[in-house]
Amino acid sequence: MANPIIQTHWVIGFAILLHVCVQKGLNVGSFFQFQRWQFISITPQEEYMNIYEDKYLREKVNRIIARQKEGKVVIAAYKDGSGLPAREDLGQELTRAPFPYDYAVGKAGYLKYDSELGAYLFTAKSGEKLPQALANYRPLVLAEAILDVQDRRINIQCGETSVTFTGVQPWKGLYEVLRELNEELERINAGIVVWKIIPKENDKAKPGDRLFPEAVPKLRNGQALAHVTGYAYDSDHNLAYIGLVGYKTSLESLRVTLMLGKPLQMTQDGVGDVSLIPTEKYEQTWQAMPEYTSHHVGFVSRLALPGKWEPEDFSVYLLVFRGTPDPEDEMIRLFIERIKEALEVPILDEWASTLWRQARNHEVVQDLVTVGDCILGAKIDLQADWQELLTKLLAQEDISLTV
Repeated sequence: MANPIIQTHWVIGFAILLHVCVQKGLNVGSFFQFQRWQFISITPQEEYMNIYEDKYLREKVNRIIARQKEGKVVIAAYKDGSGLPAREDLGQELTRAPFPYDYAVGKAGYLKYDSELGAYLFTAKSGEKLPQALANYRPLVLAEAILDVQDRRINIQCGETSVTFTGVQPWKGLYEVLRELNEELERINAGIVVWKIIPKENDKAKPGDRLFPEAVPKLRNGQALAHVTGYAYDSDHNLAYIGLVGYKTSLESLRVTLMLGKPLQMTQDGVGDVSLIPTEKYEQTWQAMPEYTSHHVGFVSRLALPGKWEPEDFSVYLLVFRGTPDPEDEMIRLFIERIKEALEVPILDEWASTLWRQARNHEVVQDLVTVGDCILGAKIDLQADWQELLTKLLAQEDISLTV
């Protein structure tokens, strides 16, 4: 982890990433490029706007800091949110030690319980290798955090070090936010403990730049979890597209479930659960996000990819992604191109808007449920009697064979 003396600005992830690489595709699959977007905003609620402080934590950490200034190495008795490595993190066998110590930490040193701190003091043996948890041991500092409610962003300024978290979920309660915040700071060995959260409104927030109007959805398979950047599924919950951000091991677990055709569960705070059913095959593209130790991956059903459709397909999908200049026009263009491929009768470009509207009216084209980086989606029923529909439209002179 970066030293604040050398590197004075960090940006690290909190639950989800600071900016999510959002996948979008030309014709949904001919190529992919990546772009950064913020996740979401929320309408500020009165309960989010009250300052939250944990004075007990502040007093406890101040006692720890005082001992650290005396040159003591303090170890927490358990994971207590104090920002310290815990006894269980030492990774070596603990055995009872002779007075005045309580435990021997392998050959590395000794632990002695300090009742005033409610923690242990570690004494190293000269010449012995320290446990990994102590090799990068950092003295603690207390800090306050500023919560931008609209942007769901937390900023911590601690001396020359600036730390930013996003994807904060204040509706969970600021007590829970503080706990998660300190857990993440401890995980990355920041040496910072936040004891106070100060919510502030941001009149400059732009809701249109965020992927979700509410909480970020999560995809689960029973063993792994990842956060969703966008999705598209039909009325039968068949999954046409899903974008995910998470650790590679979690994403790989979800990928295997998807490729095996097993159902996945999508959850969203305040919205509920949705069961998603994989289609036959998916194309995938991965983008490493090394600064966050995470990856962004997009899975697109074969049925949604031009050039991957097959004559025996009963239905196909059309997808339009965020960043497309004219989403509605692009959807109609994709529709008419697909109909030209699927039908044996000639289709004129001039029919596009009329045929699109009539197909939707006759429910042979149905909207997909879309959100996030996938802004529009449709399902085309290729088993419908398209020739009858065309004949009817010609008879009504809604379309014409003459240009």
